[in-house]
Amino acid sequence: MDNLNNQIVVVSGSTSEELEAILAQSQCETRNAENFKLFKKAYRKHRPGVLVLYVNDTESEQLASQVLSHVRRAMQDKDAIFVVAHPPEHMPDALNWIEEYSIASFITLTTDKRALNQSVIDRNVKAWRRFVQVTEQHQAESNLLMSVAHLHRNNNNVNEVMHQFMQALSSIACASVQCRIKINAQGEGTITSCSPDLDELESTLNLAFQLPTLPPYLQRALNEKKPQIDLLPSIDAFSALGQLLKLKLSSYLIFPIVVYGKVLELMVFFIDENAMESVSMRQIDVISKAAEQLTMLLERKESERRLKKQCTRLKHALIELKETQEQLAHSEKMATVGQFAAGIAHEINNPLSFVLSNFGSMDNYLDSILNLQNLHDQFLSAVEVGNQNRRDEIKDEITHYRGQSEIDFIYDDMREIVAQSQMGLTRVSEIIKDLQSFNGKAQRTELDLKDLLSQSLTLLRSTNVSDIPIKTRFTHQSEIVSNAGFIQQILTNLIKNAYQALATHPSTEPVIEVSSEETNGAIHISVRDNGPGISFEKQKHVFDPFYTTKAVGEGTGLGLSVSYNLSKRLGGKLLVDSQEGKYCQFTLVLPIQTEGSPH
Repeated sequence: MDNLNNQIVVVSGSTSEELEAILAQSQCETRNAENFKLFKKAYRKHRPGVLVLYVNDTESEQLASQVLSHVRRAMQDKDAIFVVAHPPEHMPDALNWIEEYSIASFITLTTDKRALNQSVIDRNVKAWRRFVQVTEQHQAESNLLMSVAHLHRNNNNVNEVMHQFMQALSSIACASVQCRIKINAQGEGTITSCSPDLDELESTLNLAFQLPTLPPYLQRALNEKKPQIDLLPSIDAFSALGQLLKLKLSSYLIFPIVVYGKVLELMVFFIDENAMESVSMRQIDVISKAAEQLTMLLERKESERRLKKQCTRLKHALIELKETQEQLAHSEKMATVGQFAAGIAHEINNPLSFVLSNFGSMDNYLDSILNLQNLHDQFLSAVEVGNQNRRDEIKDEITHYRGQSEIDFIYDDMREIVAQSQMGLTRVSEIIKDLQSFNGKAQRTELDLKDLLSQSLTLLRSTNVSDIPIKTRFTHQSEIVSNAGFIQQILTNLIKNAYQALATHPSTEPVIEVSSEETNGAIHISVRDNGPGISFEKQKHVFDPFYTTKAVGEGTGLGLSVSYNLSKRLGGKLLVDSQEGKYCQFTLVLPIQTEGSPH
């Protein structure tokens, strides 16, 4: 619209010296259109804001009517300003034209009214320039807010979106030159980009700012973390900048980009003396609101980035933990349990303990972050629909929630948690890699439960230091068709746990009962002791990998987990039943293999 500020089109079939004298004083570029065809060409090319219609006879009045109808009706231009000039002897139908075409002014061309007519022309030109200025400001405000909204929706290069934001902010501030200054951890600045594209601009700006140390006016914006607008310091460096741009710079705007209380960069804008009158409190208010929205959106982007990064690390950690569990479950056999149980206990318990503890903390942290993200979504929705009250309410909620949930501490602690968990799981992985792998194949055969029990007791003889008696009661009738090695490993683990429970909490008459019964198409094999039992809460975790109630160094927490997984591979299940202070019983349930059943 810049060209429109200085364009006046005069539509006239003839000339008027009085009108030419008035327009000569208007300091505007004047173009004449002697007929309707020339007018349309000039209008299409220049789209002027002020049109003067010279009406001195019937023919010129018809030409004026054509022009008015074309602009107002055909082109739907409601903003162009029309001034009708006429000699005293020819007065057009003013009332009708004002009502139908919204004529701004009528002037009678006489020498004694020249000063008055001149003021009318000047007033309409100023009105158009003001309209152009307001339109440009509104467009700049819209572009500024749209660039912030674009940042919310855009998943591409954030730097590109920030560049668009800077251009929109430059327009609203009527800035002649702008630059971006990146702030490092030491509070020093480096120019990353500047505009307009002049060879010596960056070096001149560096000289003016005396970077990397920030001058006081930049340091103030860094400390206060909010937009600053003020007069330029009276120093020679800015005179050199004005000479380079051939402008008289008088003011500056500094816009800090703040994310979680840390200023990442400063956007600096220099404003020409002639443009300062265009910067109003409305623009400053829009800039301040844009700063708040941009800060919240950048913080959300940063939250999403951190959350995705932490979730990726946790995913890898959980995958590694699952692989560790599966590797142990498939490789554990009766002989290896006895060999490495005591040796790896103190190595593996500590890292896994703090990994499991960390996962609990991470779960709470993720809830806090997701709650904050939900508040941000509500805030953006309120902004988009223009709900001022709801926006302010949610903004207060965000501020309160951030302080209450200590979100900044959460982000720092999550990084530390993931680092510790990775170290622990790496140690677990190294331990697992050192173990010999024994791959037992699930081959099913008919087996004798008594023989399997006898073999298990022989292997566990050294564990039964208190010579605890074993009672048996086998009542099943059907043949047990299953994997002998898996069954033996399960029995060994269950009986060893019973020995250890009775040895730790000796009773008057300790005893272990191994029994079987056939019911509901399945064989139930139970191992029961009259030891201290397991509380109801702990029963929920006894089959979890690495869970143990024993002292550090006395158990790995693998036996029951491995047994549970083996029972599932056999097509059955492992159950626990206990009453604290009285007994504990584990039952292996195996489906009876009938003729035609898959082996």
